[in-house]
Amino acid sequence: MERLLSRLPSIPAMACAFTIWLLLLAGPAHATDVPALQGPVNDYAHVLGDDAAVIGARLAADEQRTGNQVVVLTVRSLGGQDIESYANDVFAQWKLGQKGKDNGVLMVVAVDDHRMRIEVGYGLEGTLTDLASSRIIRERMQPRFADGDYAGGVESGVDGVLGVLDGEAAASPAPADESPAQVIAREGFWKSGAGIFVVLVALFWLLFTWMASQGGSWWSMFLLGPLTIPLLLLLFPWWGVACVYALHLCLATLWRRRQMRGEFRLGKKTKYRTTVRQWPPSLADILLWTGPRKGGLTGYGGGGRGGSGGSGSGSSSSGYSGGGGSSGGGGASGSW
Repeated sequence: MERLLSRLPSIPAMACAFTIWLLLLAGPAHATDVPALQGPVNDYAHVLGDDAAVIGARLAADEQRTGNQVVVLTVRSLGGQDIESYANDVFAQWKLGQKGKDNGVLMVVAVDDHRMRIEVGYGLEGTLTDLASSRIIRERMQPRFADGDYAGGVESGVDGVLGVLDGEAAASPAPADESPAQVIAREGFWKSGAGIFVVLVALFWLLFTWMASQGGSWWSMFLLGPLTIPLLLLLFPWWGVACVYALHLCLATLWRRRQMRGEFRLGKKTKYRTTVRQWPPSLADILLWTGPRKGGLTGYGGGGRGGSGGSGSGSSSSGYSGGGGSSGGGGASGSW
């Protein structure tokens, strides 16, 4: 065990390398060309048929009435790019919605990739929330797309979007919340976030356990802080793992406190100045304590304070254009 702990200072390099690797994996794929904006409906995948004109007329009428610009785009493939970044690129280049109001909505369907997304402008995120967008995709679009009815799925999705923007409830009664197992089965182990969750918990557990065994140092606290934020966000739906994780933190904290009490008593009985010079310690003292060193240490705290589907320039050749709006990445994605 001591030999293992003596090798742990190599963890910073490993953690940095692993973080860089994750960032490279998460980096954007080669971006596909943004097709030209032709109107409210841009059917580059040629799956809507005559319904494209009907849907387009309804969207144009709604834009005249409300000022909200809702646009549909279908492509055959994303060319390896993820649907979120593709939709954001298209939204930004088309500048959907009015400038200053950012009241645009983009519905993207990638037929061959079986992916779809509703991208929402800043100004409409309070009305067309991520939850409402997800329900529209899950309840209105996915079932029809699974049956090959792309026109019906897009039309139903447009109905849901316009209904929510008009103040209607999102389409149908709210379904029961999905369990973590259902989310993983639907999205996959890595896309659901479960894989990253497991990696972060394992790394956090290793660092905290090492600190509890007196082998910690300032850089372990430096890594510990940033890891806490995503872990707190990810732990919420995973109650089983969260309980085990919380139990581990409590036991590790109690163990560190017990070690600190022993060092405090030793300092009172001997002439050596130990790192624990007052009792009881605060939670911050427990977390920042790096453990005793050979020969005794002076000071307290260990120094730890302190679509393809069509190519083009993205400009409109039909006189139809965006009004200068922007998107903050709100919305929802789905697959079928």
